[in-house]
Amino acid sequence: MAEQLPPEILARSDLLKLGAAAGLGFAALPLVQPSAPRSRVARMPIPLALAPLPGVLDLYINEGYLKMVDDTLVYHRGFGSRPTDIDDPTPSLRLDPTVITVAGDVVPGRSYPLGAPLPPRGTPTPLRADSANPGQYVIHRNYWASYFPQRTIVAELGSTVRLRVQNRLGKPHTLTVHGAGADGGDLTTGSIAPDSVALLEFDCPKPGTYIFTDPTNAPVERVLGLFGVLVVMDPECQWDIAKDRASFERQWVWICHTVEPRWASMEAAGQTVDPLQTRAVPRYFTLNGRSGFESLGVTFDDGINLATEEETLISGYPRQLDVRQFGEGTELGTLRGGQLVRLVNAGIVLHQMHFHGNHIWTVRRNNVDWPRREGFVGDDGHVVLQQWEDVVELEPMDRKDIIIPIKRPPDAIDPVWFARTTDWVYPMHCHAEPSQTAAGGMYPGGLVAHWTLKGPVPGAAP
Repeated sequence: MAEQLPPEILARSDLLKLGAAAGLGFAALPLVQPSAPRSRVARMPIPLALAPLPGVLDLYINEGYLKMVDDTLVYHRGFGSRPTDIDDPTPSLRLDPTVITVAGDVVPGRSYPLGAPLPPRGTPTPLRADSANPGQYVIHRNYWASYFPQRTIVAELGSTVRLRVQNRLGKPHTLTVHGAGADGGDLTTGSIAPDSVALLEFDCPKPGTYIFTDPTNAPVERVLGLFGVLVVMDPECQWDIAKDRASFERQWVWICHTVEPRWASMEAAGQTVDPLQTRAVPRYFTLNGRSGFESLGVTFDDGINLATEEETLISGYPRQLDVRQFGEGTELGTLRGGQLVRLVNAGIVLHQMHFHGNHIWTVRRNNVDWPRREGFVGDDGHVVLQQWEDVVELEPMDRKDIIIPIKRPPDAIDPVWFARTTDWVYPMHCHAEPSQTAAGGMYPGGLVAHWTLKGPVPGAAP
């Protein structure tokens, strides 16, 4: 279930939810530049790192400052992969991607399936040209690995997940995996005292996408950065959403988040935010930890650009696609499906993810398969049915699995289609317009991305 926030928590929630006033920002608000903590209690440093244990993934609850897209430093907390302190210039506040196998191994790495070929710059190359469909290609089936962003744990069905959490901060904290229990309930470490360690061990839940957070004083700790994503894969069906569900060429995880600098500044000063008294007015919006030109991969840093292309900016070669038979090929080893995007909203603002170029096909919400026929209206008033969508609504704590078809756009007439010689790049942006800004007015500095329909391959022959 999506978290239901009292209306008092979100100031100007009509703008944030509806996005009706395009271009409006929060320009009247002062830019918050954090200062050094004023009332922090001095504490003796605790050991730098835990002694490794086989089959155990160590997480460290750290604090530090992260640079926003406009170079403002904002105080954050996070589940990190290594112990760091508040004055560290490169604090570990985002878990490095990790794979937990059914054999019990904990493997650091950004890709899955393990050992599968890595797509060049994130783009799977085709098997060959499609002789029956000029300008399109036959796609490899069950071949390419996928890249995953920071804050992601990939666990194989049948594995045991063991998370050891060290709280390095001055207040109690918790790690809770939402909806991962055998009965659909939450699994939690319980409260972890300062300078203490807790172990959370559980059987891997069914294939799907799960969010883990610190629900203490919700949603404050999550907004400060204490969250992550658990993706569960069936090792027998590594290119399927789940057994007998839609197949994909590769998958992407898109983690949306909201940054509220006033809350961050208060907590950095040793205060405790009351979200009912100090209403949230988010000023930064991230996708996989990046915003604006960074999430579009157009910075002066080639490393950032490459990582963004590999794990965020969807791309592929056009193929003939039939939504009635997702994943079915015309011959052994080929695929006519699209690519899977796992949309995750770890923030507190409703997003409306809008894709240009092609519509997308929603197949799941919060690990529940939507029907392909005989749809119905849910309790929230939305139609529950697999169908083509122009905008995907994503409530706080929502997870939706969508298929982006990577096909010839329906409005591309033959003279245009057959004249193409380069990539076609289409934007993705949130229709809740304030999320496109940063610092109350910098546009487009927020939650934006794009996807690419790759151009013809010279000399490709059927």
